[in-house]
Amino acid sequence: MILVLSGTADGRKIIEILSNIGYSIIASTATEYGKLLVEANNNSVEIVSKRLEKPDMEKLILKKGIKYIVDATHPYAENVSINAIAASKSTGIEYLRFERKGRLYSGVQYFSSYNSAIMHLKETKGNILLTTGSNKLHIFTSSLDISRLYARVLPTYSVLKKCEDLGLLPKQIIAIQGPFTKEFNKAMYENYRIESMVTKDSGDVGGTTEKIQGALETGVNVILIQRPNIEYTNLCNSIEEVIEIVNKRYKKQ
Repeated sequence: MILVLSGTADGRKIIEILSNIGYSIIASTATEYGKLLVEANNNSVEIVSKRLEKPDMEKLILKKGIKYIVDATHPYAENVSINAIAASKSTGIEYLRFERKGRLYSGVQYFSSYNSAIMHLKETKGNILLTTGSNKLHIFTSSLDISRLYARVLPTYSVLKKCEDLGLLPKQIIAIQGPFTKEFNKAMYENYRIESMVTKDSGDVGGTTEKIQGALETGVNVILIQRPNIEYTNLCNSIEEVIEIVNKRYKKQ
């Protein structure tokens, strides 16, 4: 049994391929919405839809007889990866990390943390578009003039409620699911009179390039939060490499 930690389109593709070639898979997603996305193409795969801490992973590994972990979570979901690495070591099973390589963008301001980005934004003027998801919104709303903020987030009830609870007005909540074209991004920046856009390096599959190109072409300052610095024990950068490694190291059960 293989546990695939999924939080990206690439993760869902890995689940689909491994399942189709005969591996027994348990997929883990952080949310019910993530579960629905996995089920869309993999309705025969068992899915656990909740945030798993290290003890939760250890219990799941022992209960289901899991022998291999493939971590295909988002590059910024560092706690999940840290927990998975620790759980694999404590239970004596193998861990494999999939993560597409990041890119270096010219004309972009890089920051190693949310706090350092916020310190910079305090010295700027104008509207700020946050495209870093809902988990870190509170850091921005508690530190910056909230009237400057616009949040582009997933259109789910829990996320919308979080935005409202943090004090964002309906006009400041852009609830829509990407990725988007460069032209769509440009139209959004212009419509909301955005001066600065905060993003993460989620990779080309996540629409990062189109988001940044659109910003630069409309004169929007790009604030990019760098990926967490995690020492992965086994790392590969392509889906093909994941499948090749699993085929070599793990027998179908």
